[in-house]
Amino acid sequence: MTIQKILLFILFISTFNSCKKEKQSTITKPNETNSPIYISSNEGKEWNVFGVKIIGKILSNQTKGEYSVIITETPPNGGPPVHIHENEDELFYILKGNYLFSCGEKKIKAKQGDYIRLPRGIPHNFINTDSITGITMNTITPGGFENFFNEIAEASNNSTLKKQEVDSIANKYGVRFVKN
Repeated sequence: MTIQKILLFILFISTFNSCKKEKQSTITKPNETNSPIYISSNEGKEWNVFGVKIIGKILSNQTKGEYSVIITETPPNGGPPVHIHENEDELFYILKGNYLFSCGEKKIKAKQGDYIRLPRGIPHNFINTDSITGITMNTITPGGFENFFNEIAEASNNSTLKKQEVDSIANKYGVRFVKN
């Protein structure tokens, strides 16, 4: 073997080994944010929040708090009152139905297949303007707000919540309801 071939062989082996080391370093343990998350269609944490069915598909404890994903089934003319999130941006993908979103002074009509982002710090709400139950997939970033749904659902499980109770739970999660 010539010196040139030996050097090429050494270069090849060292390149191969460095690629192999790089690949090994990207292998992750389960529950890390760059690991796949699979949730089947019949899985998720379900809440009933004032007559709205909400299913937590990806919870913030699965993403190290980076985001959470929920599916919301909103009845006709249903939707939350105007409110402000101090901490979260909300992203909505309309899976079924027609909605009217308000964000600050803007009104946006959205239909199946549309996508909308509602930034934190701006008063917003949405209303299902359809005659059928509308369905949205919401990504909330950062994660953690799904705990609000859990706490409201648990608190209202045995009784109707008073406005002060709802406001107290909302304040805990950085949400403030705004009068029209």
